[in-house]
Amino acid sequence: MPIRNIDVYVRELKLTQETRVGALAETRLGIEGHNWLRQLLFNMRDGEPAAMGGVSPALESEIVKELEFFQSNNITPVFVFSGLPVARKDGRSTAKDDYRLGYRQSAWEQYRHGHTEQALRGWSTSSPQALVDTIPFVMQVLQAHGAEFMRAPYSAWAQLAYLYKHDSQPIHAIYSSLDVLMFDVDRVVTAIGHARSTFSWVQRDYLLGRCRITAEQFLDICILAGCDWCPTFPALLDDVGFSFKSAVDMTHQYHSGLNAIQMLTDHPSVRATNYSDSFLRAYCIVRYHIVLHLDGSVGPLNPEFAPNDLHDIIGYRLPVAAYHLLARGAIHPPILNMLVNGTWLEFSPPDNGESREYHRLITQWEGGVYTQQCRLLCKHLGPFFAQRKVVLQTWFEPRTEVVLHDTKSVSQGVSLPAVGAAAVLNGDISVSSVMENSRILAAAPEGSSDSNPAAELLAWVLQSLGFIVSSGEHTKLGSALNAGLQALQSQLQERPTELLQWAVVAAAVLIDQGLLTGEKWSVSYDDELSLITDAQQQKFIRIVARIATLTPPGARRGSWKFGYNRDLLAFSSAARLVQKAVGSSADTARLVGAITGSAALAPESTQLLQLQELRRTMPLECTTSNATGVLAYVLLVDYARNGAGCWARIQTAAEESLVDARQALRDAWGVAGAVRAIAKVHGNADKDIANAYSWAQTAFSEVL
Repeated sequence: MPIRNIDVYVRELKLTQETRVGALAETRLGIEGHNWLRQLLFNMRDGEPAAMGGVSPALESEIVKELEFFQSNNITPVFVFSGLPVARKDGRSTAKDDYRLGYRQSAWEQYRHGHTEQALRGWSTSSPQALVDTIPFVMQVLQAHGAEFMRAPYSAWAQLAYLYKHDSQPIHAIYSSLDVLMFDVDRVVTAIGHARSTFSWVQRDYLLGRCRITAEQFLDICILAGCDWCPTFPALLDDVGFSFKSAVDMTHQYHSGLNAIQMLTDHPSVRATNYSDSFLRAYCIVRYHIVLHLDGSVGPLNPEFAPNDLHDIIGYRLPVAAYHLLARGAIHPPILNMLVNGTWLEFSPPDNGESREYHRLITQWEGGVYTQQCRLLCKHLGPFFAQRKVVLQTWFEPRTEVVLHDTKSVSQGVSLPAVGAAAVLNGDISVSSVMENSRILAAAPEGSSDSNPAAELLAWVLQSLGFIVSSGEHTKLGSALNAGLQALQSQLQERPTELLQWAVVAAAVLIDQGLLTGEKWSVSYDDELSLITDAQQQKFIRIVARIATLTPPGARRGSWKFGYNRDLLAFSSAARLVQKAVGSSADTARLVGAITGSAALAPESTQLLQLQELRRTMPLECTTSNATGVLAYVLLVDYARNGAGCWARIQTAAEESLVDARQALRDAWGVAGAVRAIAKVHGNADKDIANAYSWAQTAFSEVL
């Protein structure tokens, strides 16, 4: 949590000043990314992501507006996002109760009774993913528009403070919450008003003067009040509530925070806690926070005074290569956080994840993928991590731990595949090309001069998902995937985009897991299909709509005209798990490649640029939406009820909802052809999928 009630106190003292934005012209403005993004999403208040999955359709345009505003005012923004969370004092994190479950359930009840506006307001309070899960998408948008950004090793506040106070002045001002003042920053921009072209800011010296305190006492007060790394001092809590001024008054009385704690050790609420330990730990976190230095080293602030046991306070130290890749956005925090905290946490998806099928996909399939990743990483991270216990924990069984890695884990045979003869790919580093040439790539001599880190990364991802083995041979599932990719290209009559290829990968996994069928799941919400009396047609609609759910819908044009479908949202949550596993497998391969030296780390190296471009073409779990699935569902329900002419009846609404609704359905039909080929080779639900494809062909022929 932020420093408790400091914003209220600052407002009461009227310490916030307002100045024209022109005063920031020709400056490099360091922006605390999480705070900025949180404000952006709050101002949008969009409930659709919780109802359909994915990010808000307006998010990208809002980010672009922000960048245009900075450019028009001659401000260079430098976005700094937080990286890994600081280690918890009480050990591993846990999958606590998720407050969003109740909000979502209530919103779906409102929607079921026809109260769409109330439902959207309810969904707007229950984001489908944590803020940190949205940041990879935000980074892609920033990169596409040439904006500067980085991830700090840990807290962005500390990284911004370091950059701001450095002699070379990489940034000239900081736009953040008031929390950054703890890091000895003299002033902070707290808000920027686009309409009035003004910004609000707070001078720390004014705050210290009004409170009659020193900079050292200010830090004590912030910790006693309660912040991200320390709870509120129990003696400050009473029946009336808490005010920041009470922490100021206590520090006046006892001169320092530590004195106050020691003098009040007999206070009933203090006696029950070891608060002095929490206080000192938080003090060290602020004073000696780990940052990425301009020379590329990773170390603490105030290093000459830093204690030797920072790993017990901040977290276990990782190789420098890990922090460098994190800073560039080349890998994302979850895979590193899993190793440092010893826990991979699965929280509830947008539909609340109530089905047995979804639970089984997590514990059996996803757990197996993460086990391979843990073994590969721990094998290369040194003796400590080789013995590290890592567990999978879920919101639906929070007391049950699925062990991913421990002292008994066997890492022999778990390694990145050596890929040579990359010239055979003709520059096409994609799923289809690697699958088609996997045997040739694997047969090349180890250390071949024709090796390619991007191809190695992709081969590892496909191997970890069960499509190929280390020799390059296809598994049964891999043969099915290869057939599907060939069918996709044949049906589209052009090279499919990377995102469509990954949609086929997800389809293959879900067929293999018995989830892409026409049967209802153990928990079903769809009442509309019951109005269709033909049971076979119900199955066919489910199959084709589920396939379409895997297909990216493209850009949105306006408000959504087709309602919301919780069954398809549940299916897209399963697809999201597959995409998350794809991303973490890619991050695993990239990190191991950097540690072992097989992938260059120079910022402008061709190899690193190839790796970053490949990661950009992979699906992001936070963007998974069921919009195309809902559109296909509406088309097929209309077809089942009214026969031919279904596209003409929904075309206007479709084109008002999506920029290119016709292309989204064409892509979905291409993926449907790929799924039919996969099922034919694999054998799961092959007849039902083939029959669904034949039945839906007339409806889709109106679109093609």
